[in-house]
Amino acid sequence: MTEHSANRNMVLAYHEVMPESNYAYCVTSAAFAEQLRLLDSLKNSKSLNAAIAFDDGEQSQFHNALPLLAQHGFKATCFVTPGLIGTAAKFLSWDDLRALQAAGHSVQSHGWSHKFLTFCSEAELAHELQASRQSLEDNLGSAVEEISVPGGRWNRRVILACAAAGYRRVYVSEPWIQTRIDRVEVVGRFMVRQNTTLAQLEKIVSKDPSALRKLRLRSQLREGLVGLLGDSLYHKLWCRLTGYNDFETARQQGIHS
Repeated sequence: MTEHSANRNMVLAYHEVMPESNYAYCVTSAAFAEQLRLLDSLKNSKSLNAAIAFDDGEQSQFHNALPLLAQHGFKATCFVTPGLIGTAAKFLSWDDLRALQAAGHSVQSHGWSHKFLTFCSEAELAHELQASRQSLEDNLGSAVEEISVPGGRWNRRVILACAAAGYRRVYVSEPWIQTRIDRVEVVGRFMVRQNTTLAQLEKIVSKDPSALRKLRLRSQLREGLVGLLGDSLYHKLWCRLTGYNDFETARQQGIHS
């Protein structure tokens, strides 16, 4: 696999945006507004642009993040899991997703049910990729050619399956990655967390080599920890450290980590 510096904008990936929260992947509304102001200033002063994405299709993105995006003139790509729509009040409805599209945002795939794609059998993998894409296109009437991989888990087998399912771009959680496998562009993203500072964000958007090296080292350490503990125990530890309070759902669906 070839990794190289990309010419495309850095993609900043968010999950929840709430007034306040103890969850590590929840950015407060105030912090999100500050980050948008920073991105706007970088665009104007240094010609540095960033793409904004949201994973999981949760209500906080619609009610809290979108008004701020509109205020600052940003558009986002929302990666959603159609199989979870209507299963819990926290997930966006089809009407919500149509409203997102009408406001100029893109809605793309995050798998059918948020399973780790690397853990799926061939049949499960095909279903996660194909059912998600088909459902989104049938319900929203626009092409779905992009997918963000749940839990950041991917390998060559997953990318080839994405190509076979008709995806052209696959987004992963390693911001230093920009490569092509078969007919698919693999694009790295930076996962914005509650403790992400404005200084860190500016370095990431600038693709500062030192900042990316630190992130890569952290990723390698995490992979080593998963190998040492096993995935189930690692998830329990991850839920405790991040403040995610539904371990069983996280274990089954591969939430975020």
